[in-house]
Amino acid sequence: MDQYLPDAYTVRAAIALAVRAPSVHNTQPWDWRFSGRTAELRADAGRHLRNTDPDGRDLLVSCGCVLHHFAVAAAALGWAARIERLPEPGVLARIVLVPHDTRDGDIALAAAIPRRRSDRRRFAGRPLLVRDEVFLAKSATDHGALLRFLDAPSQLSALTGAAVAAQELHRADADYGTELATWSGRRYSPDGVPAQNAVQAVASAPRVRDFADAQLADTAESDGAVLTVLATRNDEPADRIRAGEAAGAVLLTATRLNLASCLITEPLELTSTRGLVRDCVLGGALEPQLVVRIGYLPEGAAPLPATPRRPIGEVLRPLAHPYGVGLPVPAELRGR
Repeated sequence: MDQYLPDAYTVRAAIALAVRAPSVHNTQPWDWRFSGRTAELRADAGRHLRNTDPDGRDLLVSCGCVLHHFAVAAAALGWAARIERLPEPGVLARIVLVPHDTRDGDIALAAAIPRRRSDRRRFAGRPLLVRDEVFLAKSATDHGALLRFLDAPSQLSALTGAAVAAQELHRADADYGTELATWSGRRYSPDGVPAQNAVQAVASAPRVRDFADAQLADTAESDGAVLTVLATRNDEPADRIRAGEAAGAVLLTATRLNLASCLITEPLELTSTRGLVRDCVLGGALEPQLVVRIGYLPEGAAPLPATPRRPIGEVLRPLAHPYGVGLPVPAELRGR
């Protein structure tokens, strides 16, 4: 085998680790193709939640998360990912793998992927270390986004108000309710939100959606999570993908720091409530893409089970070559 081409086992291993990335309602809306040293990431339009996510923000952010995790997994396996975002219609990213000298940090970050959980339970009232806040903020800026820590009462009040308003609007939307019930309360399913991972919501905003058949008990204590908003300068499709990459980096950094975390998107799925977050939480200067809860679990909290994932054969397919068998291949495409 060509020593400068990753073998099939390496590619499958990287993608198997990458798809542990979080996605809205655990829909896993990604479609991977691979050939030679080139991978392509597409969105699976059949998994777009049209009532939850009418403008496709969550879809692109979810795909950005899996793109980040793929780059992390590849680096740990000795391959650097050179990413071209939105190279052509229908393709979110084209990645060329090149040999890479794996570092200890690459392995440590990849090892955090299977440990990470979307933990919707209440967190302990323990402040983050300043050092950890710096690490978390840097992990976002390294991927083209900004992580804003919310500490002013006016910011927290505005975010809570947006979350409550979004919940009320969603509860009045029958189509949304049907879609949420369809994708939650799952048992023995390779996708969707499992009942055992969904928190029984009590005065939940902005932590928890009204997931169907929630089975996970929570503490009655007040939530001590640190609330942050992940934002970008603009709100184009490329910004949403980068926000997903940054979210993946923030979550893995939090896991390495032994912090619990959870992404929240409901307040940003409606134009009115997203505008409230943009104007009253971020001062109108940035585009909010995600809310991230970060903190420490209460002492003695049981670990959460991993959420299921689709079989690798459902998300990875060969990449069709633009040149047929026996036809000349341009020099710049050889080895792809």
